[in-house]
Amino acid sequence: MAKTKKIFTLWMITALGIMWFALWAKVTLQPIYSDARFTPADKLAAWCTNSADILFTPQGQDIKKFTLVLYYNPDTMEILRILPTSKNGEVTSKIEYNKIIFEVNTPIFDKNKDATTFFQLSFKSDTIGKETLVLGTGSEAITASKSYPLNQTFTLDFDKVPECEPDIVPPNINLIFPKDTEQNINLDQYFIFDIKDIGKWVDKNSVTISFDGEQYFYGSDNLKRNGNYLTFYPGKRIPINKNLDMKILVTDKQSYGWSNKAQSTYSFHSATGMALNKDINPMLFRQISQEATKISASPKECAILADWYSTAELPYQKNISSIIQKVWCDLASVDAALLAYENDTPTGMNNQEKQYRNLSVFATLGWILFLLAFTLKMHYLFSCRKHKQTIKTLSKNIHE
Repeated sequence: MAKTKKIFTLWMITALGIMWFALWAKVTLQPIYSDARFTPADKLAAWCTNSADILFTPQGQDIKKFTLVLYYNPDTMEILRILPTSKNGEVTSKIEYNKIIFEVNTPIFDKNKDATTFFQLSFKSDTIGKETLVLGTGSEAITASKSYPLNQTFTLDFDKVPECEPDIVPPNINLIFPKDTEQNINLDQYFIFDIKDIGKWVDKNSVTISFDGEQYFYGSDNLKRNGNYLTFYPGKRIPINKNLDMKILVTDKQSYGWSNKAQSTYSFHSATGMALNKDINPMLFRQISQEATKISASPKECAILADWYSTAELPYQKNISSIIQKVWCDLASVDAALLAYENDTPTGMNNQEKQYRNLSVFATLGWILFLLAFTLKMHYLFSCRKHKQTIKTLSKNIHE
């Protein structure tokens, strides 16, 4: 009787020890679900590649080694790969016909977390519904003095989805011209963006740019695409000396769930020194100053450019002068063109506009006087030099 009681006591102690260990040592199979926007977000995708992390929680036990044996149904589930997710110990794994074996020697547990992830399991299943993995025979945790068996059942839920690998990465927007947003932008400025997407590419019809109170959409003359590059030409004049924000919005072609959106905002300050004449629109100015090689301007247009020259600050006058010559305006006849333009000028011209117009006449006269003075000066210098050379030659002959 005493012997039976002793055996019963030992059995109870052992059972309680196992139960106590099971209470404190925990294995977790944690599925990695897709983005919350893809339904169902709380289930795994049937016929698609899925992943789950395998975590171990010692909860106060001094574990020297543990082995996990997960049993699965090979008829409905395919194990694709096992990746160790930490260097916290000597980890090994292998896949057999109907089981997966994980082994960790001298495990090191993360003290800042309740559980430490040791492996990530990738798998597929053609089941719509529940799939079971059983932590069973061969699973154990070993302390310095004892070995304890581990037993647990994991249930995974699968559902059918429209797409196995939806695009979850938004496009990337990069402003490549102008590169320096700290510098003032020209009043005829255009912008170039490098837009890329590593998934299903950009939906070009989604491109929208907001700038200076206007919205521009893909398909208009203001947005031109060349491969990854998008060039934006503002449709109206950029105002002088003003802070401006530009917003560009782009989405990709992901349809299941919803598309990935990218938006960027850039801040600029416009130039302060040159006001474009209202009769020259930005698109024409770009052609004149940057793209075209030969453009013939009418006398009225030459007069406009001359007026523009007279109102510009000194750093800009050189560029404007080259433009005037580029469009085949005769610099000597600019004043005549101004007179012809005056006849077409509305009577409502304000005093400032008249002053700018008149200044262009004096500017041209100034150039003529400057060239005349320069010619006389050069003639004087050459004559003086020739005279000195003659005197030097005569002096030499006299001495000889």
